[in-house]
Amino acid sequence: MSIKTNLILSVAAAALLTTGCTTTSTAPIATATTTSKSITTAPVTAQKASDGSFTLPNAKAGTCYGKVIIPEKYKTITEKVLATQANTKLTIIPATYKTVTEKVLDTAASTKIVTVPATYKTESRTITVSPAYTEWRNGLHPEARVASSALLASAKAAGVNLNAAKPGSCYYEFYAAPTFKTITEKILATAASTKLIAQPAAFKTGTKRILVTPASTKLVKVPAVYKTVTERVQVAPASKVWKETKCKDENCATPEMMCLVDVPAVYKTITKQVVVKPETTKTITIPAQYKTVESNVLAAPATTKTINIPATYKTLNKTVKVSDAKYVWSDSMMEKAGMSRTSAVICKVAIPAVTKTITKQVVATPASSKTITIPATYKTVQKTKLVTPATTKKTVIPATYKTITKQVKVSDQAVKWMPVLCKSSMTFQTISKIQRALTAAGFKTTVTGSLDAATKASVKAYQMKNGLTVSGLSIDTLKRLGVL
Repeated sequence: MSIKTNLILSVAAAALLTTGCTTTSTAPIATATTTSKSITTAPVTAQKASDGSFTLPNAKAGTCYGKVIIPEKYKTITEKVLATQANTKLTIIPATYKTVTEKVLDTAASTKIVTVPATYKTESRTITVSPAYTEWRNGLHPEARVASSALLASAKAAGVNLNAAKPGSCYYEFYAAPTFKTITEKILATAASTKLIAQPAAFKTGTKRILVTPASTKLVKVPAVYKTVTERVQVAPASKVWKETKCKDENCATPEMMCLVDVPAVYKTITKQVVVKPETTKTITIPAQYKTVESNVLAAPATTKTINIPATYKTLNKTVKVSDAKYVWSDSMMEKAGMSRTSAVICKVAIPAVTKTITKQVVATPASSKTITIPATYKTVQKTKLVTPATTKKTVIPATYKTITKQVKVSDQAVKWMPVLCKSSMTFQTISKIQRALTAAGFKTTVTGSLDAATKASVKAYQMKNGLTVSGLSIDTLKRLGVL
């Protein structure tokens, strides 16, 4: 062949590359059907013989082969590329001040109690309405009144053991009058004392310099400097593909040729920002401020002068008590010498317990409380004071990326040979059978009995939909259609 055979192969010469191709046989399609099970449908690669001709390995007699270009395969991938470099951002937190001269309590600290109410449940039980007890009354008869606490206190003070007394016992009160005598006594008329005479303080007018605003510093932000750069990124790599061409030269072996063509790589230019100079800060000093004010200055402190005043006395006659009046209690009502019985009497009476069955609510969950502290509040007078100095806060700004898509070749283009229907078998009956099978498979084809353009298009569409190699009337396609 005068054309470079490693790049260009004649489609018409494909049938002559194997000695097993039948070119004159008129055997019907049924003959091919009986041997179709032994025909391999996998594509094979042609091998070059020592004389320069091409042969197909393992080719079988009676089988025709057609050349098929299996295109290179690509997959689309996404790639993450840098759009903006990582950077840091400086935020100035300014100094804070407060104006004070003296901190004065405005509202004292206190607490607030928030209550959580108790929950209750109802239950019935027998309870003691009035427990058994003893009490002191003014007699043993049922209508006697309860003794007053003053009477009980008087009896207890007189030595009566109220707790040890037995129910039914009574105690009676006796009164003894007080005794007196007259005496002469020197008593203080006016107590000794001192008299203070105040000497006021002396003042003079002066001036003094006071601080109004203390010295401080201020941070000023210097912004970052950026520049825009471009980068060339490969989207699809360079490749080689087979393309069908038409040859109009009379010396060509066939007008239909296959050429291996270089496809250059595809690139895409992207832009991104990079940091030339990062963000910084600089410090500016703010001087302190003062003012001069007039004030009263103490020249001499206030003093006092003490004068002693002696005590004075006087003599008088007075009656003094020899013995106090007293009340005596006795468990006997008999009269006693020097004493008279009063009407007061106390008797210890036993009262039995009283019970009854009641229904009441009892606590299921006790009430609780939560104490909230309310802090004290203060007020201040005029003075500027630095609370917190100015600072900077550094925030890391992460790099940003953008995603691009590109194609990566998975496998190269290849030229293979596949078993195809021989021309001698392309009879009217066979083509008609193929056309009917295509229509049944959902690819409507007019039954003409000839391999026209419409039939070829239907075959190609059927192969593409079913994942078959686009290779004309391949044995694999005819088996799928049920023709073989």
